[in-house]
Amino acid sequence: MKKLISLLLLSVTFAFADEGSEAKHPWYTDFYGNNIFSSFQLNEQLDVPEEFGNLDTTKQDFMMRLSSENIKSLYYSRGYFSLDMKMEIRRQYISTDSIVRGYLFTINEGDRYRFNGATITTSTETDVQIKPEALKTNQDRFFEHEDIAEDIQYIQSEFRRVGYLHVYVTPMEILDTVQKKIHVQINVESGPKVMMGNIISSSQKAGNRKSEAEDGLTDTAWLSSLWRIPKGEIIDGNQYNSFKNKLLSTQLFTQIKLKDSLRTDGLSDVHLDVVERVPGEARYGFFFEEIYGFGAQAYARHKNFFGSFNEFSTNFQIAQHKQEISAGYANPLLFGTRFTFIPTAIRFEDRLTFNHEKINPPAYPDSIEERYEVINRGDLTFGITSHIRFRNTLDTRYVNKNSAEMFKFKDEIALTFDYTDDYFNPTKGIRLAPTVGGGINLTASLDDPKMIGNPYTYGEATANVYFPLFWTFYGALSGSVGKFFNKAIEDDARVFYQGGSRSVRGYRFRSIYASYESEGSDGETIINTGLTPMYYRLNQEIRWRMPWKVIKKWQLVQFFDWTKVMDEETSVYEEESDASLGLGLRYRWQFLTFRLDYAFKKTFSHWNAENFAWGRFAFDLSHAF
Repeated sequence: MKKLISLLLLSVTFAFADEGSEAKHPWYTDFYGNNIFSSFQLNEQLDVPEEFGNLDTTKQDFMMRLSSENIKSLYYSRGYFSLDMKMEIRRQYISTDSIVRGYLFTINEGDRYRFNGATITTSTETDVQIKPEALKTNQDRFFEHEDIAEDIQYIQSEFRRVGYLHVYVTPMEILDTVQKKIHVQINVESGPKVMMGNIISSSQKAGNRKSEAEDGLTDTAWLSSLWRIPKGEIIDGNQYNSFKNKLLSTQLFTQIKLKDSLRTDGLSDVHLDVVERVPGEARYGFFFEEIYGFGAQAYARHKNFFGSFNEFSTNFQIAQHKQEISAGYANPLLFGTRFTFIPTAIRFEDRLTFNHEKINPPAYPDSIEERYEVINRGDLTFGITSHIRFRNTLDTRYVNKNSAEMFKFKDEIALTFDYTDDYFNPTKGIRLAPTVGGGINLTASLDDPKMIGNPYTYGEATANVYFPLFWTFYGALSGSVGKFFNKAIEDDARVFYQGGSRSVRGYRFRSIYASYESEGSDGETIINTGLTPMYYRLNQEIRWRMPWKVIKKWQLVQFFDWTKVMDEETSVYEEESDASLGLGLRYRWQFLTFRLDYAFKKTFSHWNAENFAWGRFAFDLSHAF
């Protein structure tokens, strides 16, 4: 397998050297003896520049020797300090005018070292107690350089918590080459404790030189009032950094500087200097939604009204089956910084929307459901930790659907546990998203509103797992389950019906549901859909990221989707289970991912080829999960 990949890389190198970069001195690399890291990973770690093939051969050799140190650093970061690596340069004559340069690396990885305890020394006597069991480097485990970084961060946090803002921590690794172990010596320069004086704020606009700086929009007196440490108290360094992180999470500033200056009375003034982003923002674009078709959208907002982070926005949307206009207000520091245990800004956003749409209802694809809505949606979001986010949504709306009017009220609470390497394009990690909610429906009569149906509650949970496979192949799994605990009206229950580009590809949007048929008064067949639905869904993808620079934004995907939808009244409603198997294409452009999938298999009772159908395509502007 390694030989095959090496030959593939070699052939691609030649192709791109001749076509794209017109390399004067074509070259390739090859690796032998590597088991811990793949040849592709080591090739990427070399990180040679694009113009490498145009360099003089002497410079090529010199640069490759320098780049090989990156490979050593990669092995050392994982504890392979006995690494023995040799580089051989080979010259292959293709013709009298063409010589290909080959860089062959022979690698003996050796044994992996383990931690053998940690010792902490401080320059002065302090009242800080570091728990040895809290240090990863003090445990018998394989060496990881990240463990040292986490221990340093923990030690800094403990010292800063009691006022040592200028603590400086340096680690030193002591190798025992006989026992294959590493002892970590951690030196701590605590510095003095810092006592709070005054908070002094300044603000300037982005894009100006220091000598030409213009004052920003932010009211600096109001900004200073957000500071919560009283004068004369020890400054909690964790709160000090948390304050900065909260301001950054408002996304109003490009730069935030916090520094303290000692006064003659022993107190220290804190200087807060911020550089503001451009407060206005406008954008427009085109989109495609499976149920609404092609459309256009325009969006504008202005942040930091009145100098206190007030934000106003408006949005226009026109599509084949949907027209919408909305106005919104938001404040990313609704409660200031009073809740010191919350690491991010607490953002409140309220949006008033007028919406008109025409869609095909799930059970009757040949009919049209037309609705007019006035929607008020309020969202409260913040980070509980750096990996856990909280959201509470209150949705109230007036609905006129096929001339039937009603008021709808729904509240939803959601958590997101994100431990991935990249939120938008993850390659490894896990993401969990549990949600609970409830709602009621009333007749649209202000004088005498009556409840339609009963109050309902529901719960939903999604777990996504991302993992590297080999070379540039990555795997992704997603599992979802949802259930209505009380009977809802069909308008609400259908949110758990399945089918579409974000659930089971190749099926019409929300066309998979539990149901039974009955006969109407005039003899027509009536499809009754489940009002207490429950679903299970599994999505799987193998994603191949193109490794070559010319097409690195493209991605090929194999997918399999499966779902089962049932109802609490199992004796009445017949459950439905469907699946699809297919291939897809992705293109990453800035922060968007264009996705086109085709389900070539939907019937699994046989493996015969199935006829082409346009309805099996799924197009979207994101990953499926």
